[in-house]
Amino acid sequence: MKEEQKFIQKYSLREVTNFQNEKNRVINDGKKNYLIIKDEILFYNKEKILDYISFAKIISSYGVIVLHLNHFWIFDKEKKNIWIIKNIYETIFYYSVPIFVLCIGATLLDFNERYGLLEYNKKRFVKVFIPLIGWTIILYLYKAYVLKNIPKISLNISEIWNYFFLSKIYVIFSSLHVFLLTYMLIPLLAYIEKSQKIRIYTYYFFLLLLTQVLIPYLINLFGNKIVWIYRLNVGYLIYIFAGYIIHYNTFSNLIKIIIYILGIFSFFTHLIGTKILTFRYNKIIRLHKGYLNLPGVFYSCSLFLFVKEYYYLITKIINKKYIIKIGSLTLGPFFMHLTLNETINKFPKLTKLISFNILFHSSVIFTVCIAISSILKKIPLFKYLVP
Repeated sequence: MKEEQKFIQKYSLREVTNFQNEKNRVINDGKKNYLIIKDEILFYNKEKILDYISFAKIISSYGVIVLHLNHFWIFDKEKKNIWIIKNIYETIFYYSVPIFVLCIGATLLDFNERYGLLEYNKKRFVKVFIPLIGWTIILYLYKAYVLKNIPKISLNISEIWNYFFLSKIYVIFSSLHVFLLTYMLIPLLAYIEKSQKIRIYTYYFFLLLLTQVLIPYLINLFGNKIVWIYRLNVGYLIYIFAGYIIHYNTFSNLIKIIIYILGIFSFFTHLIGTKILTFRYNKIIRLHKGYLNLPGVFYSCSLFLFVKEYYYLITKIINKKYIIKIGSLTLGPFFMHLTLNETINKFPKLTKLISFNILFHSSVIFTVCIAISSILKKIPLFKYLVP
């Protein structure tokens, strides 16, 4: 038991089952899971170790709903007090998309230790591409023929192609195309030797932090008079690397404090900086905004670390099995929440009843979406919509 406790402390794990430490041997009977760290095999139950990822997915999914219902981007100088509240919600929940990508890095950069490349692509096809196409078709039919708030399209192949792949149902669906590109690059990164991963990923993280985040932010901060040509379309890889580093690394207390200070400072820079500039120019200024902007990166990464370190406190309030269950259904709210909200808006009394507070409004939408997802999960054909 002393050896087991040493491993738990060394790798910041909350608990392990069926512990054994053996050199150069991987045990996987198809039911249990294993983790290899520096040629040491930590034999563990995946749900007991990765369930904080489920909680991270839940707050990410809920945060997306809050951001889309908040209407932050509508600024009326005559109603500044209302916009201040929206700015607070916007800043708090700005982690939503980055946290989702951090989860990808934490869980997929070691996929090659669990299954092969063919299985990886099959899983991505089932978990991302099929839901994207399926929900696009369903939501188009619902919006065009039931809500009747979008035009019907002709059967022209090019129009259908552009309609679906340009995300004309909702522009937020376009973010999945970015993730699909990121998924394609993960195998290139996953097959790096295990013992070198932390070091190499850390190098790439700081390289992207410098070239894709810090330098562009400073250029904008000091007047945007310098042209920076080294911008990449795969900037979200910084969160992929950060997710793996945070998940597998054991940080000293000093490093954790520094990360949390950077996160808190970034939060208030985003919050107060956006308020000051917006009031000064009477329009929303984007200087401190952007998921790949310096405040967004530091805030999101620090929050992800916080969730990992203190998730166990949540389990004292909420049973783990419910967290894991809800965490497996969080793709449903992403696709459904805007259409569900449009449907609710067809009933003014119901809208008035739930929209008195943005957090309550978002909670209702999230809960209904999770309930629908849970039902779909039990139907053979529709279960592929919520993999």
